[in-house]
Amino acid sequence: MFARLLSRREMAVWCCILSGALLLCGAVQCCLGWGLGAGQALQADTLRLHIRAASDCLADQTAKLAVRDAILAELDARCPARDKPAALEWAARNLPRLELVARRTLALHGCAPEARVELVNMYFSAAQYPGGRLPAGRYDALRITLGANARSGKNWWCVLYPGLCRSACGGYARPAENDLVCGGYVVRFWLVDRVQALTACRADRTLFSPAA
Repeated sequence: MFARLLSRREMAVWCCILSGALLLCGAVQCCLGWGLGAGQALQADTLRLHIRAASDCLADQTAKLAVRDAILAELDARCPARDKPAALEWAARNLPRLELVARRTLALHGCAPEARVELVNMYFSAAQYPGGRLPAGRYDALRITLGANARSGKNWWCVLYPGLCRSACGGYARPAENDLVCGGYVVRFWLVDRVQALTACRADRTLFSPAA
């Protein structure tokens, strides 16, 4: 049995549906491509700070915040941070100095001076900061591990560059990156975040360490 021929009106309706579907697919593809490109640039241009506490007990959490304050004061006074490569290079050269700052701060608070400072590339979940937000994905980070069992304690993190834990909004060279961080593109942020959350590798990769 042969299917009946469509009437002109039915053909017009189907043409409109197909045209709309094609336009929607094109818009989604364009948005996804633009968003992923901006997301990759954002990850490449961001250096994060990650501090892992020895445990969740009050003493270790207090020591973690003290180390945070000491490290931020050191970075604020000495790190030039003209751009991401400069911030990364400075951090790599000064890992032993930053580790010494962390150890001294722990000792002053009566904790065992066990600290390891390294530069890593690692996965972060989406994070909201007072000065903006970052989608999930892999970022370079200055990571400070306190104690011998640091994965058991609550972590603390922020954006080291740009903004030094203040505000990254407007700190990126590309407008598309600033728009993602500052909330200019909600749908594109969600697309970047979802794709990265589903596909990004979770394994940490060490870039520099004092022993390297």
